Amino acid sequence: MKRVIDKVKSKNWKEISLFPKWTIKNMVMVSILIAISVSFTIVVAQIIPIVSLPTYKFSFIGLPVKIAGFIFGPVVGVFVGIVSDLLSLLFIPPAGYNPVYTVATAINGLVSGLFGIYFNQILKTAFSREFRLQRISQKLTIYAYKYKFLKDQNEFKKADVVADKLIKLNNKKKYINQNDADNLLKNIYLFASIILLTLVIASFAWFVLNSPDEIIQKGIIKNKYILLGLMSGGTSMMLFFVFLGRFFFKTKTYLTLVPIVVFSAFLELVNIPVLAYADLLSLGNKDGKDIFFWISQHILSGPVKIWFNTFVIYYTYEIISKLIYKNSNLSYK
Repeated sequence: MKRVIDKVKSKNWKEISLFPKWTIKNMVMVSILIAISVSFTIVVAQIIPIVSLPTYKFSFIGLPVKIAGFIFGPVVGVFVGIVSDLLSLLFIPPAGYNPVYTVATAINGLVSGLFGIYFNQILKTAFSREFRLQRISQKLTIYAYKYKFLKDQNEFKKADVVADKLIKLNNKKKYINQNDADNLLKNIYLFASIILLTLVIASFAWFVLNSPDEIIQKGIIKNKYILLGLMSGGTSMMLFFVFLGRFFFKTKTYLTLVPIVVFSAFLELVNIPVLAYADLLSLGNKDGKDIFFWISQHILSGPVKIWFNTFVIYYTYEIISKLIYKNSNLSYK
């Protein structure tokens, strides 16, 4: 009987994986995303020569990488990031290149992939109507085995208790409808996003307020509170946006947009110091005391990049995901 229970319980999370089911379609789509990432960057670099600098190239090459991570998971996201960045070096002269830029591009795929798993697999699995019904069905199966076992052992009182549980679970199953499940999932997404975005803002605040004044004075923005406002401004607006979206967006739109908003904010938190360090090594004098000068440059464009990334990734994801998930059971054998 224990084997039956363990087998039933293990079915719930088998679809959650860091690495997706590898199909011909997935391989083709990953290749296309790499090609888009490289070709898009090359075209933009021809139009805007300054994009040849890795610190600016990063903003363009990273978009398909984030989409790849969000759809296919962190492993594929990191792979797409590394390959795309290295391939771009063959076509764009590596002016001021440093391997840290490649690491930053890979981080795009890693972070977007992790948040894709957290929101689109873990939370959706745990709070979806299908999962809740599945859990009840599993409990019914387990209690049915228990009931039969107790009856065979002539333990009728215990069997009656189990029978009552079976009746309650059957009644509970009838009242789980799609609308309630969607509202619950939206509330969970809202709650999770508020916590995560608040964590980003708190991290910015801790970083700025605990930095020595003499280091901040070497940056473009010399006032701590103005610096903090610029660093957290984009994330704060996103926090407000996520809250309003809970009540005004359709369920499908909201459940797609929230994880993109969150990982875009987290990427700014992670990438600002990483890119600043890369700029310091490749374009600066390698003096760690000047790091705030490079951080300031990325802070100024941070709020714009967050919003730009969010909507570009959202609309691109809406197009690509339909191609990927159509006939998703076709696989290479």
